[in-house]
Amino acid sequence: QKLAVEEESPIVALLQDSDIEQRELRQQLYDRAEQPGDSPLASVLGIACCPLTILGSWFTVDQNQEAVVLSYGRYAETIKEPGMKFSNMWGREIRKVSTKQQSIELPKTTVVDSNGNPLIISAVIVYRVANSRRAVLDVENCYVFVRNQAEAALKQTLSRFPYESNDGSPCLKTEAEQIGRHLCNLLQRKVLQAGALVDSFQLKEISYAPEIASGMLKRQQAVAIIEARQTIVQGAVDIAADAVDKLHERGITLQPEDKARLVTNLLTVVCSDNGAQPTVPL
Repeated sequence: QKLAVEEESPIVALLQDSDIEQRELRQQLYDRAEQPGDSPLASVLGIACCPLTILGSWFTVDQNQEAVVLSYGRYAETIKEPGMKFSNMWGREIRKVSTKQQSIELPKTTVVDSNGNPLIISAVIVYRVANSRRAVLDVENCYVFVRNQAEAALKQTLSRFPYESNDGSPCLKTEAEQIGRHLCNLLQRKVLQAGALVDSFQLKEISYAPEIASGMLKRQQAVAIIEARQTIVQGAVDIAADAVDKLHERGITLQPEDKARLVTNLLTVVCSDNGAQPTVPL
């Protein structure tokens, strides 16, 4: 039954329980790791050189910033509150991480949709570091890591949908917002190990690649002309039928030849691109 739903509506499958999934992913960002503190060697040196330790162990943490402290290369603690902080200076290494909102703009990238058409797509990601320990220790560069994973998620997801569809099925042109929500959750799963919290993943631009843009424009124009003609013809038929019915309601009886001539003239006038020119038979 689940497979049937996915085949019937991929968007529904992608977005099913997205809010619940997002909450679960965010809970996984909480840092539950123990903070072992200073190494034994640092503690011994700190006690042995007490006056120097007291004077040289102070440092500051700015607002919207966290500090990951290493003691002789081993993780010691994470300081999350801003202000003046004390940490044993011996063997200490402080790596500060900004927790401010950051944005990444993915430049225009060529992606092939499910119909094989090349598309030009760009996007904007808004994220922040929610787990400083992971951002410092588990990845080389958090910003580059998030950017690379975002590009992979973008291509992986958008290749599953067509740019536009005529049968009402989900497509990138009409479901961009919902697909953006799915991309946000997909990217969040990929960047959990980097301690990043993805707030939004918005598609900025979606268009056909230049090599097929002119052909697709002609096709869109042809479809628009056909739909307009269908609307005009339907309206002309309704007008002609309504005219015949109203004449009959007022007691004016027309011969079949007259009805055919009236309908023909009305259809000609309504459906013609040029103004009607009346003629008088001699």
